[in-house]
Amino acid sequence: MIDGRVYDVIVVGAGMAGSTLAGVLARAGLGVLVVEKEPRFRDRVRGESTYPFGVADALRMDLGDLLGRAGCVELEAVQTYAQGQPIQRYVWADDAVDGANEIGFSHPRFQETAFAWAASQGAHALRPAKAVAFAHDERPRVTVVDDGHEETVSARLVVVADGKLSVARRWTGGETVADPEHHRFGGVLVAGVRTNDRRSDNVAWIDGEAVNWFAAGADATRLYLVMTAARLRETGTDRSFAAIVAYASPFMPEGALTEVEQIGPIGFFPNNDIWSSQIAGNDVVLIGDAAGAPDPTVGMGTALLFHDVRVLSELLLAERDWRIAIATCARRRERYFAVIRENDRWRCLLRNDRGPEADRLRERHERAKQRDPTLGGFELLEARGPDGLVVDDEARRTFFGQD
Repeated sequence: MIDGRVYDVIVVGAGMAGSTLAGVLARAGLGVLVVEKEPRFRDRVRGESTYPFGVADALRMDLGDLLGRAGCVELEAVQTYAQGQPIQRYVWADDAVDGANEIGFSHPRFQETAFAWAASQGAHALRPAKAVAFAHDERPRVTVVDDGHEETVSARLVVVADGKLSVARRWTGGETVADPEHHRFGGVLVAGVRTNDRRSDNVAWIDGEAVNWFAAGADATRLYLVMTAARLRETGTDRSFAAIVAYASPFMPEGALTEVEQIGPIGFFPNNDIWSSQIAGNDVVLIGDAAGAPDPTVGMGTALLFHDVRVLSELLLAERDWRIAIATCARRRERYFAVIRENDRWRCLLRNDRGPEADRLRERHERAKQRDPTLGGFELLEARGPDGLVVDDEARRTFFGQD
C-alpha cells in the first residue's frame, strides 16, 4: 500500500530506466515512489545489449554492482561476418569512454534486479499497481490503483518511464511523434549456440537484412533478425523457430545452430524512431523510451536510458529549483536524441536502400572513412555517446563523403 505521504519523486514505470533512476535518487536520500503495473517482467524481445557510452554512464553512477547482479556479460568487440566467416573485428576499448565495453544481458532479469535494487536503496517500490490519472494544481498528483484500492499521491516531480508506447507521456502536454517503419527487428532467446566467442557482439548484413547474435547471460544467446515485414511473412521467421534457424544459419559460423534450443518467445517490432514532442512540462519529465525510443536496428536504446538517468539524477541532486533542472534536462535530451535519430536515418540509408544511387552513397561513405575514420565523431557514437556532436549539413557531408 501507499503510505500517504508526499514524495519527492514519483516514477511511473519500473523497467530498466525507472528502477535505476528510483534507486539512484533514493540512495541520495530522496523520497521516491516507483509504480509498476506488471506483476513480473517477461521476455518481450527487447534490447539486451548496451553500448559502451551507456555502460560508462552506469559506472559513473556507481552501478557496477547492479550490473553484476543482473548477470551482465562484457562484450569486448563487434565482430562482423560475411558468408559465415569473420571479416572484421572492432575492439571497444580502443575508443570507448573510460575503456568501457559493451554488455549483454537478459532484459527481464535486469528489470527484476533493478526493481529489487531500487527498493534496497530506500525507494517505495509498488507492483502490480497502475498509474491511471494525472492532475496538477500546486503539485503534480498521480492516481494509483493498487490491489483494487485507488489513491491519489502527490510529489515535487513525476518521472515517466513507461516505455516506447507510453500513455503517460502526454502528461507533459506533448504528443507522440514517429518516423515511418522501414524494417522489422526481433528474434528469440536461445541456448546451445556452438561458438568459441562469447565476448563479441556478432553481426552479418547482406542486402538490407541482418542476423545479430551475442551472449545474453552465462548460457543464453540473443538471436536477432532484421528484415522487412513482407520478408518476415515470406520466410515465416516471425512465427516459426525452425524458420529462424534456417534463415540465420548461413549468416553464422558453420554448425553454430545445429544444437540450438528455443528458451524464449519469438517477437518482432517496427524499426523506426518514436518520441515525445515535449520532454518536460507540468512538473513531469520523461526518460528512456518514453522520452524517445531510437530505431532498434542501430541499437542505442538501453545506452540512451542510462545516459538519461545520469543526466537527470545529476541535475536533480545539484539544482534546488527542479523546474530549472527538468527544463535543462529536456533541452539536453532533445539535443542528443536529435543526434541519435539522424544517425539512425543515415545508417538506414546505407544498409537498406538499393539501386545505383544507394551504391554510390555507400562508396562515398567508405572513402570518407578512409580519410576520417571517426566521420566527424559519428563513427564513434556507440563508444563515446552523442554529447558534443551536432547534426547539420557539414556533419552529413562528412558522413557521406560529400565534402
